[in-house]
Amino acid sequence: MALVEVSQRQGRVPVTVFHLQDRVNLGNFAELEKTAKEAHENGMHDLVVDLSKSESLTSIGVRALVIIHKMLATDSASHLKLAGPIPPIREMLQIAGITQFIEIYDTVDEAVASF
Repeated sequence: MALVEVSQRQGRVPVTVFHLQDRVNLGNFAELEKTAKEAHENGMHDLVVDLSKSESLTSIGVRALVIIHKMLATDSASHLKLAGPIPPIREMLQIAGITQFIEIYDTVDEAVASF
């Protein structure tokens, strides 16, 4: 099974959604980064990463999110949002300082509407 299922949503702007099907770890983080790079090269500007099916997030998963954030940060706007993390993942992202530059929402719909 692929780590990432990709869908498109239309809010005020077109938004790509990456639905993670498992936790991001050392064995699969490259797939997430490659999928993001290919989508960006094909015109993706705004991305929501759906974490609702991820039971945990490793440090390499955090690194992958930071890499994607930097790739999309072409201006001062936030082009990466996270959706649906379970409480321990949300807390870990807050402690790690990720929430200072990547917004987290309870649902994909809320994240898409925030663009």
